[in-house]
Amino acid sequence: MRGVHHNGSDFREAVRRFLKHHYVERQIYLRSHGQVQFISLSPFTQAIFLGIGTLFFGWIAFSSVNVVFKEQIIASKDQRYTKMQGAYEERLAHLQSSFDELNGQLVISQERFLATARNLEDKHRQLTSLMGQRKSASNSLDQMRQQFAATFRNTAESDMAGNTILMSVDQDAGGINVAQTTARPQRMAADGSYIADGAPNGGPGGIDIVGLAGAPASGASQNGTSSLVDTKLTNLDHAQQSLINTIDEATDRRIRELTSIIDMTKVADVDTLVRASGPKDAKAKKASAAEGGPFLGLSDGEALAGAANESAFSKQLARVSQNINTMGELETTIAKMPLAEPLLSYSETSGFGPRRDPFNGRMAFHAGEDMATSYGAPVYATTSGTVTYADWRGAYGRLIEIDIGNGFKTRYGHLSAINVKVGQKIAFRQVIGRVGSSGRSSGPHLHYEVWFDGIVRDPTKFIEAGHYVFSKR
Repeated sequence: MRGVHHNGSDFREAVRRFLKHHYVERQIYLRSHGQVQFISLSPFTQAIFLGIGTLFFGWIAFSSVNVVFKEQIIASKDQRYTKMQGAYEERLAHLQSSFDELNGQLVISQERFLATARNLEDKHRQLTSLMGQRKSASNSLDQMRQQFAATFRNTAESDMAGNTILMSVDQDAGGINVAQTTARPQRMAADGSYIADGAPNGGPGGIDIVGLAGAPASGASQNGTSSLVDTKLTNLDHAQQSLINTIDEATDRRIRELTSIIDMTKVADVDTLVRASGPKDAKAKKASAAEGGPFLGLSDGEALAGAANESAFSKQLARVSQNINTMGELETTIAKMPLAEPLLSYSETSGFGPRRDPFNGRMAFHAGEDMATSYGAPVYATTSGTVTYADWRGAYGRLIEIDIGNGFKTRYGHLSAINVKVGQKIAFRQVIGRVGSSGRSSGPHLHYEVWFDGIVRDPTKFIEAGHYVFSKR
């Protein structure tokens, strides 16, 4: 405590010496009315006045500088504020631009998705219509196949050697390709269904459009979701293209098969038979128009399912539709040809053409095929038609003649019984009579003839062609 007090005294003493040295006591004299007065200014008082004066002049200087440079300071502040505001607005504009760009991409993606979905939906609708057109085109021939197979179902006679050549049309998936031979057609598949690769549940691609449309499109997962949607849409488009390619190949193959079957009969060219099997007048054409499918005009194919970028698909769809129409015409033609066998089982005892007569031994022309079987066996109509003759006719014995209506007619001779009458409409595989040995016959058999345009034809060629159409099940 004593040391602290001593130090404080020294400090005050030093200050006192400094003031006495620099600020000696001064006196200010004032004379008024002949009297003289003075004021003494101690060193401490002088120091106080000096401090006050310094503060006053400092304030004066600061105020002067502030007044002089005020505009420059304000301008500098305004410039800095303007710069900050410009940077903020630039940043805001950049953010708005980024938002607009992102929103534009989202709108474009949505429009592209909706357009793609509509295109795929149009394709699916057209493919569905195309499949319906295909089903309608082959309906009559499929019904004839079922009727033919039903004739032999649960029949022990169907296992006899005379019929072992007939094979199930389902069993020849790896048969001879028609494009490589003109001797035999490839056996036709009975099932006309088409399945595209990677198409579960029987649909093209198995993609749920509604599910895709409801997928989330925001946040960090937006890019991943968009990529997933694009992938699924691409897979669906590939599945539909694979389906139309499959149908295209199948229809081409079926047309070759049907054409080869008709060619096997060697009665006329395919176009002639197709025209003969078609409707004969406008009313009949309208009544028989059991067709369907989309109108696929070749001139405006660009407008189908995706505009110009889908023109290849549209053209292919138009070609397939035309092929299906052609295939339907060919199947209708085949359905009106006598390709089935008139008996359940038989042995060929005499073929078509020149032969030695069984009664006199001389060479003669045989106008049909003799099919030996048991007496009284049922005789079936080889196709639908109208009975034009049902009575005894000389060497034929009891004879039935059926007019098919497209230039064809069939004859069944040497019958023991006739179950139909003239003018009666006959259905395919209907029993029309019984095998016998009436007329010029050496034993129970059926004499079977096929005529086209007034000329008798070889019935074995029709039956052989029918082996590639009908099967016994």
